[in-house]
Amino acid sequence: MSTGGEITKAQINHTALRLKKVIDLQGLLVSLQFNLQDFMQAVVTQVQAITAGSGAVVELLDGDELVYAAASGTVAPHTGLRLQAAKSLSGLSIRTGELLVSTDTATDPRVDLVACRKVGAAAMVVVPLRRLDAVIGVLKVVWPEQHPFEEHEIDILQMMAGLLGAALGQQLEIDRRRQLEERLSHIAQHDSLTGLPNRALFRERLERALARHARNNTGQLALMYFDIDHFKSINDGLGHAAGDTLLKAFAARVRALVRATDTFARLGGDEFALIAENLPSADAADAVAEKLLTVTQDQFELEDRTVRVSTSIGVVTLPPGASTSSDELIRWADAAMYRAKNAGRNGFHAVRTPAAVED
Repeated sequence: MSTGGEITKAQINHTALRLKKVIDLQGLLVSLQFNLQDFMQAVVTQVQAITAGSGAVVELLDGDELVYAAASGTVAPHTGLRLQAAKSLSGLSIRTGELLVSTDTATDPRVDLVACRKVGAAAMVVVPLRRLDAVIGVLKVVWPEQHPFEEHEIDILQMMAGLLGAALGQQLEIDRRRQLEERLSHIAQHDSLTGLPNRALFRERLERALARHARNNTGQLALMYFDIDHFKSINDGLGHAAGDTLLKAFAARVRALVRATDTFARLGGDEFALIAENLPSADAADAVAEKLLTVTQDQFELEDRTVRVSTSIGVVTLPPGASTSSDELIRWADAAMYRAKNAGRNGFHAVRTPAAVED
């Protein structure tokens, strides 16, 4: 009888330790509430440790599939795996809303045996994750061999499921709102036709570039204004759809030429601008303008016809340490572009900012 008492005490101590880990996990999840992927990864890592399973995974519903959104242990290499919800124990758990146990997946007709073998799950517990009245996915813990589950283990998993379902559901809502805000911000700051930064984002980045340039006494800052010569005649003659196709192709060609650190923006219509920082010299800016002229002269395919265009570019360079206002720099670049047009188009006009702008 004393042996039975010792076993019961050991079970109580073991359960108490697991409960403490669950409480610790709750505190960790609160600290990670603004990063969904970190949140889910913390969930599976800690759950695996608490249950002593060989691996753990959060599976989220995506249409009629379940996707391994985060995984730890032996299941970690399979992050991103997709399963048919209708053919898996996880899907059954979602449909019934119940915690389900498979002590031997090799003989359990409810499981996706191919997937179980792939992830090394000879036994598993699947717990539905609830958010209010909806089941959003499952938490699954796996073992590499047959595993009989004791009642206290199931109780711990059910307790964790309640905690994690509510927390994960809340985190998903936070992440969806964040993604929506990012999409709305992107729409507000980017041109819908070309995907380039629009005039508002261009002005914001130019202000930042000028502030950096004034602080750092190295490199040249260049601003280029350019447009497509006689674009109106193309738009009027071939139609707006062809004009839009040309603008997108033109933008893609220039974007492939400039550096990732440059800001290439569409200001409206056929007007574009380029901000290039830390150029080694003013001549380097001229070399960029020459390349722009070359790549934009190649023919463009517009549905059933081919066209060639030319470009007029205004180039303004600001010497190291010099400062000026964004309005002034834009005014110079715009004026330089029109001087290029007046000189016959298909070329660039470069302006070196006067020494008076230097501080």
